[in-house]
Parts: sequence; C-alpha cells; structure tokens
Amino acid sequence: PTYITKNYDIVRTGFFTGVYQKNYNTYWQLPLDLRFSFGGTALRGFVDLGGYAAYWASGRQKGVEANILNEDDTVYETVNPTSILDENSPYSYDQKYTFNSSKDNRLEFGVAAGLGISYELFETYTFYLEGRYYRAMTDQQKNYELNQAPRYNDNFGVALGCTVQVKKIVSLFKK
Repeated sequence: PTYITKNYDIVRTGFFTGVYQKNYNTYWQLPLDLRFSFGGTALRGFVDLGGYAAYWASGRQKGVEANILNEDDTVYETVNPTSILDENSPYSYDQKYTFNSSKDNRLEFGVAAGLGISYELFETYTFYLEGRYYRAMTDQQKNYELNQAPRYNDNFGVALGCTVQVKKIVSLFKK
C-alpha cells in the first residue's frame, strides 16, 4: 500500500490576478506491477508495468477569491482597478473538502508504468531511483449532469529508496 498526494492549483491571470485555489488530495493506493529487469549483478535497470486501485481519503482547499458580496467593502471606490482584488476585497479560505456521495467518485482505478535503476550492496541492501507515471482510467466525479467534463488524475512521481532483505540480516546475526 502507498500513501500518495495528488495536488493541483487553479491560478487566474489578467484582471483576475491574485485569485487562486490550491487543492490537496490524499489517496491510499495499492499497485500491482510486473517488473522487467536487465543488466549486471549489482547494477540493474528495470521497467515496471501494471495497474493500481486507489481510495480518495481526504481533501483540502486553500485559496483567495474576490469577496463581491462584502457590504463593508470600501475598495470599490477605486476609479480604474487593475485587478478584481483592487475592485473587491479578497476573501481567503483554507478548509477541509467535504465529499458528496452523489458527485464524488472516491474509488480510482488506473494503469502505471515505471523506469528505474538499482544497485545491490552486500546482497542485502538495494538502492534504487525510479520515475513512475500513473494514469487514472476512472473519473473523479460521478455522472451527475449533462455535458459534464470528466476529470482524470494524471501523475508523475520520483522515488529514491533502499530495500533491505531481512532474511540476509537475520542470517548474519545467527553466525
């Protein structure tokens, strides 16, 4: 199992400069891969191909938007505003995303591919560097309106790590 974040930003430009929303999403993901390995004894390359299932565990939204309904806004007296935030005071928010069971699809299924290199040290430790691409095949939202634009997660990640063969370490202590 993997704990993974899939985040994205929406940033406005031009007259709407300063208006943005950052979305932070966390998933529990279970990949299933086939590994094709090649190379020498210690230094090896590999290619991973497979799929994954994921569960959208939580979400958070943070951003700034124009507070056009603020009755106490005195900024509206600006003669020639250069942005929406010069015309209306900004409203900042940072809130937990509330899931809607009729709109949000919290289960995700997709395909994955990875390319990497590994180095084995003392037949016990394997250090690796891997680039991985994930492509969701299921929409993040349920079909709840006409002409709805689908939203699919499309992610790339880099992993640097070390695996340890516990069996080899236990046999060293027994000697």
